[in-house]
Amino acid sequence: MAWTATLNKKTVFGDTRVHLYELVADSATLELDTGLDYIDHIQPSVKSAATYGAYFDKNVLSAATASNGTVAVTGAASGDTYFLTVYGK
Repeated sequence: MAWTATLNKKTVFGDTRVHLYELVADSATLELDTGLDYIDHIQPSVKSAATYGAYFDKNVLSAATASNGTVAVTGAASGDTYFLTVYGK
């Protein structure tokens, strides 16, 4: 199964590119390719969730392999919805 990742907005803040996503889980893990060369910071927030065990990590795949510009999410439950702000270059 696949997640639904909606890119709501792309903008620039100073010299940083900012992407705003809404993510809906269909499975426990997600590997989100943001298209950025490198992610400096991520800011996840919960919209609705059956569990609060999701873990977000930047510049890595869910298999703990380095991958610049990718956000890995693990531990989510199907139907969980998150907002994610990504800051990078």
